[in-house]
Amino acid sequence: MEKRKDAYYRKARKHGYGSRAAYKLIDIDRKFPILFSGMRVLEIGSSPGGWTDVIMERNPEKLLCVDLTAPKGGELPVNIRGDIRNEATWERIRELSGDGFDLYLSDAMSHTTGQHDRDHAMSVEICTAVMEHCDPLLLMDGTVVVKQFQGDMTKEFIDRYKGNFKKVYITKPASSRSESSEIYIIFSRYRLASQ
Repeated sequence: MEKRKDAYYRKARKHGYGSRAAYKLIDIDRKFPILFSGMRVLEIGSSPGGWTDVIMERNPEKLLCVDLTAPKGGELPVNIRGDIRNEATWERIRELSGDGFDLYLSDAMSHTTGQHDRDHAMSVEICTAVMEHCDPLLLMDGTVVVKQFQGDMTKEFIDRYKGNFKKVYITKPASSRSESSEIYIIFSRYRLASQ
């Protein structure tokens, strides 16, 4: 495991990515093409920047990054410091959303405790906060990608929101640790946008 971790870490440093997590997004995009030039992206849990680096390589029209430790300033990406479980953060997102987003990307996760049930519940809470704010910010046929620790609430979570999308996928990127319950859920082609 450590050799694998070090390999991705070294690879990220070599290619100038902010973290090894960049390869998770690269792997997701390879399997389920979600990134394209000119897209409008809301990235949640953006620090330390590995996903941001990958998104910027695709020349987005708009990239709004939200994180508890987001830096201030910047024209692209635009950064918001806040917790997406707080409505005040979403108010700020709405102020800067313009015409909306083609893609929500959430790699956000609370500090883990090592207690699987608790960590799973916290991850579901974050994912729910993301999904509850699709309307009206996510554009028709838009995509949402959320990270979750898989557990007994995962199916219920997916069932709650899958009717708003045409396709749902679950994936575990190659760079995720094999012993981790971390998965990424991809809700594809939003069909309830109110535009």
